[in-house]
Amino acid sequence: MQNTPRNDEMIRTHRSETATAPVRTVDEVKAGWPLARFQFRFDEKTTVLLLLILAILAVSLVLSLVLLIGGREIYFDFPAKPQEENGGGGVAAEKGDFPYADGVSGNVMLPWADKVNIIPADSINAAHAALADLSTGEIIASRKADEAIYPASMTKVMTLIVAVENLPSEDCLQDEITISQAVYDEMTAAGSSGKGFDPGEKLTVESLLYALILESDGIAACELARYVAGSVEDFVELMNQKAEKMGLSGTHFENPTGLYHPNHKSTAREIASIMAYAMSMRLCRKVMLTQVFNAPCTGADGKKFNYTCYHKLTVHLFESNAVHQAQTVTILAGKTGFTDESRYCLVTYAETKDGHGYVCVTAEGSSYNACIADYITIYDAYVKP
Repeated sequence: MQNTPRNDEMIRTHRSETATAPVRTVDEVKAGWPLARFQFRFDEKTTVLLLLILAILAVSLVLSLVLLIGGREIYFDFPAKPQEENGGGGVAAEKGDFPYADGVSGNVMLPWADKVNIIPADSINAAHAALADLSTGEIIASRKADEAIYPASMTKVMTLIVAVENLPSEDCLQDEITISQAVYDEMTAAGSSGKGFDPGEKLTVESLLYALILESDGIAACELARYVAGSVEDFVELMNQKAEKMGLSGTHFENPTGLYHPNHKSTAREIASIMAYAMSMRLCRKVMLTQVFNAPCTGADGKKFNYTCYHKLTVHLFESNAVHQAQTVTILAGKTGFTDESRYCLVTYAETKDGHGYVCVTAEGSSYNACIADYITIYDAYVKP
């Protein structure tokens, strides 16, 4: 109770001070704000200068965006079906995303077996080799299998994988692709291998997949790349994304053809891993096992005809060798490769009589005949019939 008079007195005092405080207008209150001390005066010259500065900033922003994008089309999603004849775009498909993306997910690098046979240098012509037993999923024989190589056209096995995995529907196999003058000129100038397609000709996606593997066609590789990803450069990015997801740390691609580039590299063990992966996929396996395919084509003049594609390895090369098969296995699929820098390369898929699968890779050989002799030596020495 003693505190009440003191509180009342404080209240009365506050009210008294409030009542006697001078009353100020809004303008008088605003005049006391800090910003009111600054006077902004814009004459004609100042206004022009400010407008000029704003214009320069706007132009700089636009130029920065152009440089950032680099003038290239950016693809944020993969449409249900490519929107243009050679258009498209997207990211490397995961298992189950699209109908043909049926490969296993994650790291597919073939590990070393507990006991790896070291292939003697004097027993084969190639500088590098790897033999994989697919029933155990291991490398069972090796010759410098983890050293860097130029894979040449063995690259096209990965091109096949990425193209097939990124087809958004089964109907896409019958989409027609027109051979462009630009791709034709580039591949002709580079001396790329191929069937001999001409600018303006139209072939289906399916036909180009077979031409890619059977005839090692560089034009087919580039046109499939443009169809799937919109550009060759974006497709190569998908190839490298796929290699990373597969755990292939020693592999890097610069193109879908295998033409020489100092940074386009792999290893014998990683090429074996890529081949094993391809043979586990439904459509890739079908293409790889085919020896002859009649590819329907519509010429630039509108006339229809067929390109007959023969497997360069199993048809052409075997015919020139009197002894062209190993005793322990039967070669069913393969992919050759050659550039001046890579020398002669070969990856093959073979099976024993009871159906066990094997993959053999040789690199830096002196000729295709030497490659064939090497795989016969390797299969017969390290595969149990």
